[in-house]
Amino acid sequence: MTLDQYNEAVKGILAEQQKIAQSTAQLAMSGQANPANPEFARIMSSQWALVQQIAKLNTDLMLGIMAPKK
Repeated sequence: MTLDQYNEAVKGILAEQQKIAQSTAQLAMSGQANPANPEFARIMSSQWALVQQIAKLNTDLMLGIMAPKK
């Protein structure tokens, strides 16, 4: 993975997190943002998956597991 690919991956993750934030805000305003709501649980699972993806990307970056730009 090059640094450009890393940056693109992070941008995609951040865009997805923005969508999750909007969905969560809508549920919160309607009083449905609670663990008993299956939609809220699905959204939180998606958020956790994104956190794990970005943690892996950051770990790879810190460990220098990046290919040189060609």
